[in-house]
Amino acid sequence: MGLAEAAQPSVGASYARLVEEIRLVGLTYEELGELTGVGGRQVQNWAAGTSKPSDGSRDRLVDVYYIVQQLGEVYRPEGVEIWLRAKNRTFRGRRPLELLLEGDLEPVFDAVERLASGAA
Repeated sequence: MGLAEAAQPSVGASYARLVEEIRLVGLTYEELGELTGVGGRQVQNWAAGTSKPSDGSRDRLVDVYYIVQQLGEVYRPEGVEIWLRAKNRTFRGRRPLELLLEGDLEPVFDAVERLASGAA
């Protein structure tokens, strides 16, 4: 299943699969760890299927996955990475990834929803 094929985890989804899909857009284990509040090594363990995220880390992983999936409806994986890393007028010249790293997800959710619906 590719980025543009689903906006939600499929029935056969696993945390390893979510990490794999997010990594396809160029986020590193370390960045994904920062986004989820754990170390990069822990994210590697999720990817290997040797552990699972819990509580807040799980919720943040699913949130990041949602953002990546919605952007995948509009862009190829490379475009998703560019969008996340590029300065954006919507965020007053800040990068969406910066906002995510700071835990400010709502403006990114809103922008991604507008993009996916064709409103932006």
